[in-house]
Amino acid sequence: MPGRRLPLVTLAIAVLALAAWRVACVLAGPDVDTDAYAHHMIARAILADPADLAVHWVWLPLFHYAQVPLVALGGTMQDVRWLNVALSAAVPVVLYAYVLRTARAGPSSMAPAATALLAAVIAAACPIVMQMGTTAQPEPLFALLVLGVAITFQERRYGLAATMLAAAVMLRYEAWASLAAVAFLAAAEPWWRQRRGLPPESGAARAWIVVAAPVVLILAWAVLRRPVDGRWFGFLRETREFANDATHTKLGAAEDALYYPVWVPVRVMGAVLPLVPFGIVRTVRQQGARFVLVVTACLGFVSLTWIMRSSLGLDRHFVCIVPLYATFAAQGATAIADWVARRARRAIVGRAVAGALVVASLAGLYVELDVWMGFWRGSIERGWPERTALAAFVRDLPGVQTIYCDDATLEMLTGLDRRRFDRHWVDDPHTWDLIEDAAHDRGPVYVATWRRKMRGHEAVGDIVFVAGMDPADPTGTGVAVMRVQQ
Repeated sequence: MPGRRLPLVTLAIAVLALAAWRVACVLAGPDVDTDAYAHHMIARAILADPADLAVHWVWLPLFHYAQVPLVALGGTMQDVRWLNVALSAAVPVVLYAYVLRTARAGPSSMAPAATALLAAVIAAACPIVMQMGTTAQPEPLFALLVLGVAITFQERRYGLAATMLAAAVMLRYEAWASLAAVAFLAAAEPWWRQRRGLPPESGAARAWIVVAAPVVLILAWAVLRRPVDGRWFGFLRETREFANDATHTKLGAAEDALYYPVWVPVRVMGAVLPLVPFGIVRTVRQQGARFVLVVTACLGFVSLTWIMRSSLGLDRHFVCIVPLYATFAAQGATAIADWVARRARRAIVGRAVAGALVVASLAGLYVELDVWMGFWRGSIERGWPERTALAAFVRDLPGVQTIYCDDATLEMLTGLDRRRFDRHWVDDPHTWDLIEDAAHDRGPVYVATWRRKMRGHEAVGDIVFVAGMDPADPTGTGVAVMRVQQ
């Protein structure tokens, strides 16, 4: 019994220690992931005007709507960060339970618990997973959903799989590829069984609910967005246009194809990556082809969108794929142990070789994690001095004047009530008409944004605060606050 408890105790210690590390980063300073601010700002904007679907921009809506009750109750981005600390801890626990249930010992007699523990520790300690667990981004939630879909679809628990995939397709586009994979399997497996002369699988038709539920939500969202975008699925085209404009990297076709399967894992998994190829076949056999395909579809999606320059090629897009690679690596170590045990005809030799590989790999991963999180925590501690200074200035303004602010980081850092802000884009000329009208009707209002956006409008009001200015370009950099009154 003590031997059976040891993996659980080890996992608990690792998960709690890594969670404490993330907690230290959260306490070190404000989130420095700008997209996280935009997501939270959208949740605040939904409460101001629930009918404005354009506020979601090119993003899918679930993460925004999920934060609405939190905002309505007075919650902040910091609360989302705390939730992500917990969600990041949940992923390795779920992965451990599944691999433990499905792994089988081979000639080396490597216990399934050892394989499961290694997979969970790798998934928990992956640097990009740790980093995203300190932000208010949707990646930890999405990774948990994708893992849940892969497990429940593999285990034929179609109701749960449908529920989680329906949520996932409204959270990130990668899940649309998993939906395609599920549809392919639902169609191909009965045909394959028939070709093999096997009897039909009981309840196979129920697999289509895993397809139907997400498709209904996607179509509903497309219908709702049609008037906003002016065309069907216009938000998809806007996503690609934005990525094409923002991405100027030009790589060769081979490098593009290997970017997410190889080069990103090299950065975010480091020393454990060499174990991955040895465990692919074993993972398919033990954890299941469905499990592997659902997650691999996400990998295919991010790879294809990178090749097409329809995404920014961010490391965080790999977060939902980490549990699969972690399982490959753990099964790779077990496969090597089995191979050595067969050659040496002694199980203990195989376990010894695997143990040495695991220790070396985890030591290398820890070194990479320490360096990665050291840089990340340093970024959090440095924060944004100029934005923080502006936020403090705005927070101390007398009265309850309206603040025109189109930058989510500035709005959130003030900590002020969401109803104080007007979020019209300041670089839109029409917004300045609104500002002047508001100043005329209600008294002084303030504009808080980047200094460059005030260029040409200095005559409208008085600039009462500036920070982060470049002396060589005083009108084009930094942040500023303008007071407008009639």
